[in-house]
Amino acid sequence: MKVDFKKLTASAVSVAMIASLSGCAMFDKDDDAVLAVAEDYAEAVVKIKPADIVELLVDPDDDLQENIEGFVTTEGYSDDYAAICDAIAGTLSYEIDEESVESSKKNGEASVDITFSIADYQAAYDDVTADGGDLDAFIAAIGDADKTEINQTIEFALEDDEWLVDDSSAKNVQEIYQFYLDAFDFSFAADLIEYVDSTEWYYSDNGVYTNYSEIELDIITTDEGSEVPFEFTYEYYLDGTLIYTSDVCTDQGHWIEAYYGPSYDSAAAMENGCLVAGQYRCVIYDLAGNVLADETCTVENGGGAVVPSGDGDMEEIWANGINDYWYSYSDGSGYAMGEGDYGTSETVIEYTCEVTDTANLAYYPVYYEVYFSASGDMDDAECVYTGTITPSEYTNGYFYEFQYVENDGLEAGTYWFLGASDPNGSSVFFNVEATVS
Repeated sequence: MKVDFKKLTASAVSVAMIASLSGCAMFDKDDDAVLAVAEDYAEAVVKIKPADIVELLVDPDDDLQENIEGFVTTEGYSDDYAAICDAIAGTLSYEIDEESVESSKKNGEASVDITFSIADYQAAYDDVTADGGDLDAFIAAIGDADKTEINQTIEFALEDDEWLVDDSSAKNVQEIYQFYLDAFDFSFAADLIEYVDSTEWYYSDNGVYTNYSEIELDIITTDEGSEVPFEFTYEYYLDGTLIYTSDVCTDQGHWIEAYYGPSYDSAAAMENGCLVAGQYRCVIYDLAGNVLADETCTVENGGGAVVPSGDGDMEEIWANGINDYWYSYSDGSGYAMGEGDYGTSETVIEYTCEVTDTANLAYYPVYYEVYFSASGDMDDAECVYTGTITPSEYTNGYFYEFQYVENDGLEAGTYWFLGASDPNGSSVFFNVEATVS
């Protein structure tokens, strides 16, 4: 048998070359070392250890550790914010896809896929708030929430024979820690009932109103409650029948106010310029539907204002039945100026109408609007206030006090006060102007 030594030699050389090339590739890989660093990095991320994260980065930006620490801190913020962030952070986990690792010591490059998981806190928040839940309910929901995944391919670079994460500004970390920003948007209705001290029917005589066009149930808050914003709705019933449901209201302070009258309900039943007599019940709710107050008052009419029929008659009664002037709160001690003049103050401007025809006007409600123009031109004036009032009774008589108040200070310009029998302007009683300079 003839042996072809040439072919044998060539075959042997080929096997040797393949072995050599395979050996080079095998020695070039450093997967285990890369996976070990990936493990340390992922662990530092989910445990929120900025110093450990920065230590594993290639050439990190100056002050990067300080910046990350500032981003994830809860100090200096509310206890609620800290509780939310801690609860979400506690759901962080990771999984390294070891099959995805690629590495080359020759090129000094490597990569691996890591999937970070975190509770779907936005869905939990939406569900809890839809049910009127509070912070404690949200914290509990986070623990039971479904997870969302953040998939990242982490790049590595070989630096002085050490694998480090190639993310000098920690952009990957920012994506995972987004919840520290989102948590600022999470708020919950306070348990307002604990801030309710008592209730009071304002301006009533032990819950009895006589000849009033407007009634008002007030929640009087505790000292702590005066600092808490109240968001609420309320209902009014007349002799057991629901007659009014408010929009969502916001109020803060020692008096949380729930009004009823024609300026709030255009369908309010009136008699001689006053609310019709009967039992009025007001129920105030927080936004979760919990009852904050439930009180009843009595409205009586002792004749009230005699309102003539016909718009023209009412306008004539107004013209002959009041003495009007601008009233100033200058220096905190009010003084009346002559009729036709005007007064100004830092925060309040008031058009005062003294009632001389008490038979017709002592209880008569008047709707008014305030317009303002910085230029003094009515064409560009905007409505800054509307309201309905009845005269206030003092020892020296009855007075309509049409006010406009700006606690931060009145803006210089021209103010117009327009008064009418109703928002439709059926009877217009006055249109006066004053200048603030």
